[in-house]
Amino acid sequence: MKNIITILASIIFASHYCNAQSTLQVNIMDCREGSNFHYLSEFKVFRDDSLIKTIEPKHERNQTLKGLMYGKYRIEYKTMFSKTENVNIELSEKKEYTIDLCINYLDHESDPYRPFIDRLKNGESYSIQVSSMGCFHNSKETITIKRRSNKFHLYFKGKNRLLDKNEIRTIRYFEKEINNMVESYNCTTTDKYVLKYKSTEVIISDGSCVWHGDYFLKKALKLTEE
Repeated sequence: MKNIITILASIIFASHYCNAQSTLQVNIMDCREGSNFHYLSEFKVFRDDSLIKTIEPKHERNQTLKGLMYGKYRIEYKTMFSKTENVNIELSEKKEYTIDLCINYLDHESDPYRPFIDRLKNGESYSIQVSSMGCFHNSKETITIKRRSNKFHLYFKGKNRLLDKNEIRTIRYFEKEINNMVESYNCTTTDKYVLKYKSTEVIISDGSCVWHGDYFLKKALKLTEE
């Protein structure tokens, strides 16, 4: 009798577990702003390392996946830098879970590229020139970074000041993103970036209307009001 009860309990538990379902809310966003939307052609949903579906959100920022069985899930997608990233989550309760797909994500610390700001020796400088052209505007600005006495100085529109550690890291990350950019011309506005250090130049044209590297750089360096 005891064995029968044990077997019945196991069957009931297994039936409950198999029928248990969760909901997963997938938010597609530019995590620098926290709310900006970005186009994503597709993302893939894996459960226990097996592909179960491919979603094509296109311009739909939020995707709700219902009726998901309990298990370990992996969401695979491509960032604006054309790099494949994954978000892992385990669904173990009958409730709604939420994850964010950060389209702007780049693992800056693991990226092997060495930016100009890390190559500067005392007495040296390099420039970041940004030219923007659109239907109703045409502009060009230059930021110059100079190293003196192991300190970094920023020059912009006739003004100069010392950079702190956070600002140096911001510029370093900006350069790494430039290095990972894929040229695109899908927008009416095109931003051309030219970074010059000695005889070396890095040139990229961004017509995606997605990255906005110049805007976020100047915002972080508090140059937008100058």
